Amino acid sequence: MTHDSQALLNLFGRLFQQRGFMQAAVFSSRLDGPHTQERGQLRVLRLLATQGELTNADIVDALDIRPSSVSALVSKLEASGLITREPSATDKRVTLIQLTDQGRALIADSRDQKDKLSEALFASLDDSEQQQLAGLLRKLTAGLDAQAPDVDIDDFKRLAHLHGPRHGFDRPGFTPGNWPHF
Repeated sequence: MTHDSQALLNLFGRLFQQRGFMQAAVFSSRLDGPHTQERGQLRVLRLLATQGELTNADIVDALDIRPSSVSALVSKLEASGLITREPSATDKRVTLIQLTDQGRALIADSRDQKDKLSEALFASLDDSEQQQLAGLLRKLTAGLDAQAPDVDIDDFKRLAHLHGPRHGFDRPGFTPGNWPHF
């Protein structure tokens, strides 16, 4: 690793140590991440927001989760007043699930919050700099996707121990399979 790449990695590390940045990144990914990465109730709400009325089977197919999981999620969302279930006008055997006004408002509010957060986070960059950063981050991500570095987790644990427990690599049970998710 060259000195320049080490400096870049250190800058990334400093960025990830900024509480506001980490909160923004976590909050943003929970509000508007790809459906395959979202979990639980928000995943169902987002699907309904984009697709409209759906059946349990439609949700099972779209999200690739078990029917029992969909039933539990839908029940919780209905109890929270975020969705309704009503029989289909054309086929009484089919129950259609849709967002309530409260559910639509929740989705709209989450998008507004994400917009405010991203605007505040990147306010110090002009449009050109934001586009350049986006392109560089896409390139970096594609490179990592194509060839992830071979990392020895024991080396990370030894190094983390020297720096104290704040890094998470020295937590009990930390293995390559359960990297910290931010």
